[in-house]
Amino acid sequence: MTDLLSLVDEVGTPVYVYDLADIRFNHRRLRAALPERTGLYYTLSANPHPELLREIRAAGVLPAVRSPGELDAALVADWPARDVLYSGPARRDADLDWALRLGVRTFTVDSPAALDQLGRRAAGLRGQARCLLRVNASGAAPSGADPDSVFAEPFRFAGRTDARIVGLHVRAESDVDGAASLAGRLASVLAEHGMPVEQVNFTGFAPRFAGLLASWTRVALEVDSDLVGTAGTLVTSVLDVRDAGEWQVVVLESGANHVGLFAGRRTSRSLVPELISRPPSGELVDTVLIGQQETPLDVWASTRLPRMRPGDVLAVPDTGAWGATAGLVAFAAPAAPSEVVVDRDDPDYHVVHVSRLSVTRYP
Repeated sequence: MTDLLSLVDEVGTPVYVYDLADIRFNHRRLRAALPERTGLYYTLSANPHPELLREIRAAGVLPAVRSPGELDAALVADWPARDVLYSGPARRDADLDWALRLGVRTFTVDSPAALDQLGRRAAGLRGQARCLLRVNASGAAPSGADPDSVFAEPFRFAGRTDARIVGLHVRAESDVDGAASLAGRLASVLAEHGMPVEQVNFTGFAPRFAGLLASWTRVALEVDSDLVGTAGTLVTSVLDVRDAGEWQVVVLESGANHVGLFAGRRTSRSLVPELISRPPSGELVDTVLIGQQETPLDVWASTRLPRMRPGDVLAVPDTGAWGATAGLVAFAAPAAPSEVVVDRDDPDYHVVHVSRLSVTRYP
């Protein structure tokens, strides 16, 4: 185990510590649970740290991206553009143009309109755009096409010249058996309308997929925390402690600002922080961990811990996914909106300032 306190002495807190050995172990575990020909895609949104990406690429896992920023990160990590799966619910024309010019040829689409848009942007380029129709196994949902609408009008996805449906991308977060069955039925319907399915991707790993996927010729799983989740530990300090009845409220350096939009998931994933700066003493008490932001998202864990005091250092395990880059601005590496300041009282200098926020990694 990495000496976390020694790292804290060097770089301070808060700090995320990633261990590449965990990524190698998790990859071996995933491969052992799957049929030999099953492919793996890594969702860069989970953690796009360049050193982690290089390790993941070296293991033979392919990249799944959803923004120009993530595409650039994949290419910097030395994945060829032809290996990239460009996913996500919708894209701007400029983002598609950028991806196509760089050589990306495999995309997901959620609707006939998205398929038409991709066809227009790909027109005239060398090589047809290959599309995986993204559907949600649980029916209508925020992401992916409603399967019932595809069954009702499969012809709406057929007949394109520059962007062609060649497969499926099934979001299967819980009902694995239902997802595999749905993929089979959709593949039959698409084939009847001139869209033979060459590839089926599933999002949401479960070992039970192994037996269900053996009959498919080309199947891939998209993974995120299964690969990098246990590879990260967040080390953060206690800033303040206050009593609230029988509970202690512990204010940490890290809240939604460091664990992002997924802070609330920490409780359900049973991530119990460990006190590492001193030997724990006394009985455990009910504890609420919060950050400094004072927003609902900042209440990110309820657990039982020893009595805390300011200056204590906690290590939060299994935070390799959905961490430092899962905040509102950095998640999925989007282009931030421009901000323009104007002064309508000044006729000569109506536009005062134009700028755009940028997230930059400093070595």
